[in-house]
Amino acid sequence: MPKRLLPLLLLSFAASAGASGPAALPVDGVADAYVHPQRLVEVEPGRRMHLLCMGEGAPTVVFDSGLSDWSSTWALIQPAVATRTRACSYDRAGMGYSDPASRPATPANLVQDLHALLAAAGIDGPLLLVGHSLGGFDMKLYAATYPRQVAGLVLVDPSEERMWARVGPVLAPRFGEALVRDARADDAGGIREAVEHFRDCARDTRAGRLDDARYAQCTDPVRVPLGPAILAERRRLQATVAYQDAQAAEIAACPYVPDAAADARYAALFDGKRPFGDKPVVVLTHSLWDMTPPLGEIGYNAYVAAHRQTAALSTRGVQRMVPMSRHNIQIDQPQAVIDAVAEVLDALQKP
Repeated sequence: MPKRLLPLLLLSFAASAGASGPAALPVDGVADAYVHPQRLVEVEPGRRMHLLCMGEGAPTVVFDSGLSDWSSTWALIQPAVATRTRACSYDRAGMGYSDPASRPATPANLVQDLHALLAAAGIDGPLLLVGHSLGGFDMKLYAATYPRQVAGLVLVDPSEERMWARVGPVLAPRFGEALVRDARADDAGGIREAVEHFRDCARDTRAGRLDDARYAQCTDPVRVPLGPAILAERRRLQATVAYQDAQAAEIAACPYVPDAAADARYAALFDGKRPFGDKPVVVLTHSLWDMTPPLGEIGYNAYVAAHRQTAALSTRGVQRMVPMSRHNIQIDQPQAVIDAVAEVLDALQKP
């Protein structure tokens, strides 16, 4: 695992350490839903994606996970939401129980995959999209791409596109242009190291060199609050070639990696606009951080500022700090996510 700080919170590998988790584990019957494939839906000839839905009602809440993760990360949240309306989580290509894809794992392709999955499963709008980290950006992009389907958003510590271009001018008066440039360069170096690191992990896995020590360097840490059954299945799936290849592909194409064409599209969609109109949007930001100033402090403030900008894409958008949480808010403070979903549902279901 690279020592350099990655673009803030892109990965959750170190973010779980030291965070306070909930006392309760998923009950046995609920946990069982996350350790076996539930519904495998063909999205193109010969390729299926995994979908797990529970509950009934509208709008349908759709959960997307962060980089390196899949549907089981929502085991503390999805069942609670399903007591009120239909709640669906899914696995991106190569993650969990979904088949790998042959095309690059760009956000645009991930959004198209989700759209194809929902269409093939017979799920139309209205949708309330919930996404964590990379999945948060993907849901933001989905909402801008298919606005008629989407009624609201809950973004849980979402990744941010073009972050430094957007927030650099906001931070420069406080920290100085030179330090902001240094923080931006530090992030850029971190992402280059991470891309190479996870390519090496995928290569080692294909070569049969993923022993216990290497596994620890190449996987998201097992999360104790999810319970033993889910943890054992996560351990099994994370050691597969499909998982390691998908993880490497996602980070290589994530919104923090410079891509002139994608960045131009993101700017056209989001800069100086309110693409979400008056749809209810809640952006949750973690509150605990342990990065050394000044660069870590600048990076964290950049992330918070970008979250505020994302919330402002709707006239009814709010950004909220979640106490006692690190990046994996859905694990550290699941009730905060449940409450945010309920808040948006309340706004949508008002007569």
